[in-house]
Amino acid sequence: MHRVAFNEQADLTNVVASESASKSMLTEYFKANQDHPWARHILYKDFPGSFTWQRTKYWKPRVERYQIGRIVSANPAEGERYHLRVILNHVAGKTSFEDMLTVDGILCGSFREAAERLGLIEADNTLDDCLTEVEQWAMPCSLRRLFATILVHCEPGDVRGLWDRHFEPMCDDYRRAHKCTNDVEKMVLLDIRGILQSMGKDIVDFALPCIDDEFDPTGGDAREVIEESTVEFDVNDTKLASSLNLEQRVAYDEILVAVDRSDGGVFFVDGPGGTGKTFLYRALLAKVRSKGNIAIAIATSGVAASIMPGGRTAHSRFKIPLSCDDGASCSFAKQSGTAKLLRMASLILWDEATMTKRQAVEALDNSMRDIMGRRDRPFGGKTVVFGGDFRQVLPVVTRGSGGQIIDATLRSSHLWKGMRQLRLVTNMRAHNDTWFADYLLRVGNGTEEAGDHGNIQLPKDICVPSTGEMNDIEKLIDHVFPSLDENMSDPNYMTCRAILSTTNDNVDNINLRMIDCFKGEEVIYHSFDSAEDDPYGYYAPEFLNGLTPNGLPPHALKLKLNFPVKLLRNIDPANGLCNGTRLVVRGFERNAIDAEIMIGQHAGRRVFLPRIPLCPSDNDMFPFKFKRKQFPLRLSFAMTINKAQGQTIPIVGVYLPNPVFSHGQLYVALSRATAKRNIKILIEKEKDKGKKQTNKSNKRKRPTLCLQRTMKNIVYKEVLTS
Repeated sequence: MHRVAFNEQADLTNVVASESASKSMLTEYFKANQDHPWARHILYKDFPGSFTWQRTKYWKPRVERYQIGRIVSANPAEGERYHLRVILNHVAGKTSFEDMLTVDGILCGSFREAAERLGLIEADNTLDDCLTEVEQWAMPCSLRRLFATILVHCEPGDVRGLWDRHFEPMCDDYRRAHKCTNDVEKMVLLDIRGILQSMGKDIVDFALPCIDDEFDPTGGDAREVIEESTVEFDVNDTKLASSLNLEQRVAYDEILVAVDRSDGGVFFVDGPGGTGKTFLYRALLAKVRSKGNIAIAIATSGVAASIMPGGRTAHSRFKIPLSCDDGASCSFAKQSGTAKLLRMASLILWDEATMTKRQAVEALDNSMRDIMGRRDRPFGGKTVVFGGDFRQVLPVVTRGSGGQIIDATLRSSHLWKGMRQLRLVTNMRAHNDTWFADYLLRVGNGTEEAGDHGNIQLPKDICVPSTGEMNDIEKLIDHVFPSLDENMSDPNYMTCRAILSTTNDNVDNINLRMIDCFKGEEVIYHSFDSAEDDPYGYYAPEFLNGLTPNGLPPHALKLKLNFPVKLLRNIDPANGLCNGTRLVVRGFERNAIDAEIMIGQHAGRRVFLPRIPLCPSDNDMFPFKFKRKQFPLRLSFAMTINKAQGQTIPIVGVYLPNPVFSHGQLYVALSRATAKRNIKILIEKEKDKGKKQTNKSNKRKRPTLCLQRTMKNIVYKEVLTS
């Protein structure tokens, strides 16, 4: 399939016999890799940056000149030519067509087979392989959970075929105790049904065998009620009440009085980061549940939800629409299990409520008034406790054209005036460092003294000197991750520290640097990207591979054993797999990743994750519907400041190459740490502009250290006082 240029009067026999006819951009690429081992890390598409095409003069020549040019695009319908291009876009250093077809020492029969073995295109049996790989060493209960995850998130085409092929390993534990095959099958189906229900799905929606009613141990009770009624509480949590400080005790007693009276009440627990809101929540939940009553614990973010016993995200528990308008309601019926749960609940506790828009809270209020039949009472007369900190980053707070505050937070809701305010002030997180606790409060309230440009001074001993050079970030990494080689297998070491920054680009750069710092063999998982409704292939695969919308994993996900990662989707919120859950990678297969949950009530649980189809949350981001099938993970050595809300991170680094840009960002970054001695901040020095300065020996001067200590502190005081 070489392209050969020739004069129309030329003799075709001579054209074909000429040396140039046997050459192409690809064959010359092979020759360059044979001749120059140093070039074997360069992908085919990047070769023009290092080698000049023989017949042109505009590329900068380096070492040799080869007949190399831009790779020609191909359509998936072109078969082998397309699969050849996929391999060339991802694998460097190939020296022949046979080398292109060789994967792990095996010579493949086609480029498609080679691409499949390399994990660059999706095979027809990917889901089968995923289950088969995990069957070799996973417990049957883990297999059933993985099977349910595949049903809900992976769009399987042959559900009954998957069931038939993998039933035996999924039932191994039940088969040991029961001889009747029919009974064993029903037990496995009941288990899978429960898992599907916890994910918000019904087993009847999938082509699986039917379950006889006589095998149903639930007696027809709603799954939501069973889940909340069986939430285990730590006995030690019932003793927390004796350790509450005065402010916490006042809130605790007042809320429990409302619960005991069963007459309702709406409260807002207002406390800066570190004042022990979560401590108070655990005491309240344990007290209510110890009496046999139902207490529903929810949070706006998955991370905050995972910290509370029985915690779920508000959207997953109450089916709140992702896009809420004024007057909206939740997406559950009056006869549903969720409605029954709400009628039975004695207490509803919503943490990090300041992070959600008021419309989400009002949607729950509208639905509860309806199902309780009490439209004159907020939340239908139930006791509801909201908690949060308006000093932290808020969902939407902007200034209008006239300079006025445009507020879409809970404070702007009609429900706000009816909430009983319970304030926590004493910082328990930094109780051994009272100066730092007072400083954090001044930063959060916007009362810390600022200079002419609105910048505040940061404590000298928490700032890392900057030279304006690339290696500045290495100093911050050394502060946050000391003795990394000796501690990389320690899960507590990896999850008790993180670097925070303002943007995803900064976070990605830090995470990529950490890959090189971490020992071990690197594994790369490539995504399968597609543009839906694109039958003619207008959007080339390499273009789609280069897209990384916010909230999606990268096309090339690079991992090593013991890497800390975070989950990007609500996979199974009832069992700890929420958007934002932090995990540690424990094992790799071609189509599955073994991970361990590291925070919250499910810490220590091993889970198996498949690739799942993911789409950007913003549907209008591209002029086409973009879908990426990838493991829903990102590295979590570093994370954005916004994503760190709701977390206590004992050792914190903060990387600020640019000023913070939203309300409360600086406060959130500083208040994650437990003490001033546990936080380091790098504010990058501005790089010198103009000519490079040289000394007498005509060498560049060594960069001078500069301690950058000032940073903008954006606080909309109107939001704090309205």
